[in-house]
Amino acid sequence: MSQIIISLSIFVGVRSESFISKKSRIQPQPPQRPKLVTDAIENDQPIYYFGLGSNMSRKKIENRGINGTKIEIQKMEAAVVPNYRLSFNMRGIPPIEPGMGSLEPIDSGSRSLLTYERGECHGALIRLTPDNYEKVMRSEGVGLGKSDQGYEEIIVDAIPYGKSQKQSVKAVALRARDHVRLNYDPRPSVRYMTILKEGAKELGLLPCYQEFLQKHPVQILTRWQRKLAIYNILFMFSLSSLLKGYRGLNQFQSRLLFLFYSTEESSLKLTKIASDTMTSLILLPGAVFGVILYQIMHLSDKKPASVTRLFDLLDKD
Repeated sequence: MSQIIISLSIFVGVRSESFISKKSRIQPQPPQRPKLVTDAIENDQPIYYFGLGSNMSRKKIENRGINGTKIEIQKMEAAVVPNYRLSFNMRGIPPIEPGMGSLEPIDSGSRSLLTYERGECHGALIRLTPDNYEKVMRSEGVGLGKSDQGYEEIIVDAIPYGKSQKQSVKAVALRARDHVRLNYDPRPSVRYMTILKEGAKELGLLPCYQEFLQKHPVQILTRWQRKLAIYNILFMFSLSSLLKGYRGLNQFQSRLLFLFYSTEESSLKLTKIASDTMTSLILLPGAVFGVILYQIMHLSDKKPASVTRLFDLLDKD
């Protein structure tokens, strides 16, 4: 049996290596912001933003300001962007949050787990003042001029519900940049997908699009797997902070995890067992140190709020 598992692990690794784009190995440069954005900021003009992930929820976006500041929305309505799709190819932290939402051109070659037959993306069209737009971007790590910024701002034609294509609005959406863009969509977490479905319902998106979200495959983890992942995250992020932001070890571990990541249905039991086994082995050293670190925080009564929020994820799936 052990030989079978090892053989399958090698198979999973060879097959899954293509999750990571070769472009991810290229040192990223600081992104250029669209002229529409820079002109609007300079002239204090409203900016339309197209939210397709957690920002479809008014409550979520209003409370995303840095340092507890509120984000004020001038107008928010349902809209559709033709020739783009909802993607989860923004590289996350497998297995607990494998991929985050991103707007992807349907002809980009990036593969999805489930295709929405109309070839379009539905979401929230949000009008914001430049100051509030920048608050949203800061919450997404955008606009600071950092080379490792995960998202890039792109301009799309968003059509509000009930309007014709001639009444489309130039809006800003976020797409994963080359160095964090996966070739294949991993399964989003149950937590993340629940936020999307709630936002879609709140917005009143088309029933067929809500059905698409309901049917989309999600990452199912046992409580033990989530604990292993969360303790590992605690250690890896603490180590990165101690090393003054150096993320080389985090990136190396991420590559290893995606090397053995599998999106196969559970019916392929041996493949899933091999993938789960290799994932657990990769996470185990960091998780052990994470447990020790957590106990030190607990005994010293110096547990940061961010750590409490992290462990709240145990009850989110």
